[in-house]
Amino acid sequence: MIRHHRTAFRRAPLTAAATAAVLLSGLAGGGLAFAAPTAPTGLQEQFAAAAKEFKVPAALLLAVSYQQTRWESHQGLPSTTGNYNVMGLTQVDLAEVAARAAAEPEVDLRGDGGPAGKRGVAAAPVSPVDSPALHTLDAAARLTGRPAAELRTDTLQSIRGGAALLADYQRAAGGKPSADPADWYQAVVRFSNGGVAAAAGGEGREFADRVYGTLGAGAARTTTEGQPVRLAADPAAEAKSPAVDRGVRTEAASRGAGRTGLAAADPIECPATAACDFQPAAYAAANGDYGNYTLADRTDQDVQYIVIHDTEGGYAGSLSVFQNPANQSSAHYLLRSNDGHITQMVADKNIAWHAGNKTVNQHSIGIEHEGYALSGASWYSEQLYQSSANLTAYLANKYHVPLDREHIIGHDEVPGPTQSAVAGMHWDPGTFWDWNHYMDLVGGRPAADRGYVVGGRVVISPPFSNAYRPTVNGAPLQPANFVYLYTAPNGPLIGNGTQNASDWTDKAVAGASYVVADIQGNWTAIWYDGRKAWFWNDGSIASADNRLGQYLVTPKSSTGSIPLYGRAYPEDSAYTGAGVPVPSPNISPLDAVLPAGQSYVMLSSTPVNQSNGNDYFVSNQVNGDTYYAPNLNDVAKTVSGFQRYFAIRYNHRLAYVSINDVRLVPAATNVFTSGERVQLLTQTNNGPMSAAANYTRGVWEKYRPTAFANPAPEPGTTETDSLTYVNGQPHAVALTGGHLYTADRNVATGVWSDWYDLQTTGAAGVLPSSATEATVVTMGSTMHVLALVDGRIVEAIADYSAGTWRPWADVSAVLGQPAGALTRITAAVNGSVLHIDGIGTDGRIHVADGDYARGRWGYGDVTGAVGVLDWPLANLTTVTSGSKQYLLALLTDGRILQATADYAVGSWVPWSSVTQATGGGVYLTKLGATYTGTTLRLFGVSGDGRVYNANGDYARGSWTGWMDIGVPGVAGNGYKAKSLAVAGTN
Repeated sequence: MIRHHRTAFRRAPLTAAATAAVLLSGLAGGGLAFAAPTAPTGLQEQFAAAAKEFKVPAALLLAVSYQQTRWESHQGLPSTTGNYNVMGLTQVDLAEVAARAAAEPEVDLRGDGGPAGKRGVAAAPVSPVDSPALHTLDAAARLTGRPAAELRTDTLQSIRGGAALLADYQRAAGGKPSADPADWYQAVVRFSNGGVAAAAGGEGREFADRVYGTLGAGAARTTTEGQPVRLAADPAAEAKSPAVDRGVRTEAASRGAGRTGLAAADPIECPATAACDFQPAAYAAANGDYGNYTLADRTDQDVQYIVIHDTEGGYAGSLSVFQNPANQSSAHYLLRSNDGHITQMVADKNIAWHAGNKTVNQHSIGIEHEGYALSGASWYSEQLYQSSANLTAYLANKYHVPLDREHIIGHDEVPGPTQSAVAGMHWDPGTFWDWNHYMDLVGGRPAADRGYVVGGRVVISPPFSNAYRPTVNGAPLQPANFVYLYTAPNGPLIGNGTQNASDWTDKAVAGASYVVADIQGNWTAIWYDGRKAWFWNDGSIASADNRLGQYLVTPKSSTGSIPLYGRAYPEDSAYTGAGVPVPSPNISPLDAVLPAGQSYVMLSSTPVNQSNGNDYFVSNQVNGDTYYAPNLNDVAKTVSGFQRYFAIRYNHRLAYVSINDVRLVPAATNVFTSGERVQLLTQTNNGPMSAAANYTRGVWEKYRPTAFANPAPEPGTTETDSLTYVNGQPHAVALTGGHLYTADRNVATGVWSDWYDLQTTGAAGVLPSSATEATVVTMGSTMHVLALVDGRIVEAIADYSAGTWRPWADVSAVLGQPAGALTRITAAVNGSVLHIDGIGTDGRIHVADGDYARGRWGYGDVTGAVGVLDWPLANLTTVTSGSKQYLLALLTDGRILQATADYAVGSWVPWSSVTQATGGGVYLTKLGATYTGTTLRLFGVSGDGRVYNANGDYARGSWTGWMDIGVPGVAGNGYKAKSLAVAGTN
């Protein structure tokens, strides 16, 4: 970035009147206006109507708009380059831009903290050069006969204006009206250039090629205002047009200022799918120093970050700033807004002066994006996003930079190198840069993960849409890329935080990762800036990062704080050994500290899933280093010592900690994320405990006490539990003293609710007498609670989609069973059929099938099909998969038998020995089972209270042996279980 702040849309107003004055400047004769609402499907219809009126192919009009704004109106507010509404038509007041740019303060971009004469102090940004490309909105207003204000705010008038311009440009290019989009290529080129044909350098052709690429591939999305728009793919239109393969690169002639004191020509380093040129930044003596970058010989190991900037100046003017050595500022790349053209200015091997932090400059590549100091500006052109993401993906691949938001950062995330520099650090690209969209284009936005836990990682990820529009002073409600942080739930903003866009201290930006410090309902606290900082999350604002093998940084000492650093310099002796003067100050801590007991995310340069914490500790260290190049033509001499650091996400910005001050701790993970998951609930000698496993990810949650109140009406009463998943959430039913209770677990927090009485009015209702058995199953969004009362089966149903209960019904009466007919029951669901299996007082196996789709029940004795049990029964459980039901019996001698019903063929397979298949060796007294994927998950409690797990993979026809899950590395803790309930989901 050339300047310190973009005051255009990020400064708090002095007064309401001042706000109005600023926002109205350049808007002829009108107040701050918002885009007029359209009918639910109106936007698509408006494109069709305008295309018909001006005889422009509707598909072409849609493709042009998509490449301008992705069909967004942006509420009638301008982009950073003066584009308005869905067609991105331009209206730039050059006098206003010049006045606002001139008011900017000077800043140090070299970032070495040296004296004024040796600092990169940027000059004022140069206003854009006036051209028709800055006034297409006024031209469209003349062609349509509508006021310019309408084209800024009314989507139909914007689309009409775009269509009128295309028709006018088609005539100017010598083309005729045509229904074939392929015939309009030159008109599209002129659309990008304000009606001017492409110059020798091809300006506008990159935009046109992207438009025709969109025509070929098609597009569909719903805008932030809820407007669904679709463009059907038309590969023929792209193929027949003059659109070129974007893999062809060109070196355009210079369109900026003359090349002052340029270094030898450098090769263009650019993606094959982009057209780029090289216009070198200045490298010459100036004012007793030199500028505008440092010669170096960096390799892929030296480049660790890609830093995103905006210029607050026009493309040509910004280029001239970088080509004046007196300005002592540069970036590796500059992107033009109207067509996304990429200009390289500094070879990647050299160190550009762009970040205001010498450590970050030394280890990063800087990308500047054209943008003017416009009042009310609130978005960036789609061409900038497209080209920049393409460039970033190329650079990340070339230099092995991780595709994440800890390594692809904004200038606002760069730390102040010293305490004196902190207050003056930049905050571009600002609150309205769409990080979600950008990282999607880069290919580095991780899939949202369900549920984070205290001690785990959370990623800030608010939707950049009208569903989330936080208040920002001086700007209307609109999508933004951050969440506000508070001192407590419903408390004030942290620190002296404000709602000014420029105030980064109370904001966590999209894509940033933090450690969860606390959870209270929908409020989440993260460790941020040495404190707990709270934000509201209804499930759409942040997501978990539950990848395995991640580590966090925490102070070694449990009692003392440790220092933080804004740069990663080596120890003093390293300079002496290199024959280089020691800077003063050298290793200088910031005022901020990392308090004991807090944890922060470390910027990992290696893949996760490291099984060895020591390897992780070594591989992610940052070398303490700097460079020395005091004179023109000096190639940077690297000074590196023994001091090592970790880079961390401390607040909105990054920071560094010494490896000598910290230790690494594993990040907690939530096993309730997607995958094959199993929930366990058990009564132990230490009270009720919960544990869980995610078999897809190969991770266990440790045993943890449940938070719910004990429902037992009598001390010492033995409790039995049963579990099921409803809509991905574990639900439990407890039978205590003949009474039934229910509770559920929040998958986002891992916290269980308190038990509540199931046998009350408004729930399942009162039972006629005490229950002796209970089980629970799920069918769709309904939970079916089955109980055995006086030997009869009764059922109550909770409908979670309707939020209602259906009270107890007598299933045995429907089946014609006499009272006292059953002593044990278990149940499972197959589609819309509920299977209830029971042991009768006669010791025989009884099966009842309830078809809820057809509203009928069936009942039978299957003992003849499966065989008579040869030993008394201790436990009975059942699971289903596909058309099969697996009935499992635990006998009092510890053996486990299985019988299988195949409902597709209408037959049973008799009892067979699971004990033999698992290898035995464990005497069990209780049994539980569930089915995930293709595997039957079997759990049992041994005579000494240990919980074991064996898995039968029915796709492969094999069983594992029994594993004690109470040992370290699994659920741990070794609690003695008295009961067991399990449930699984995929």
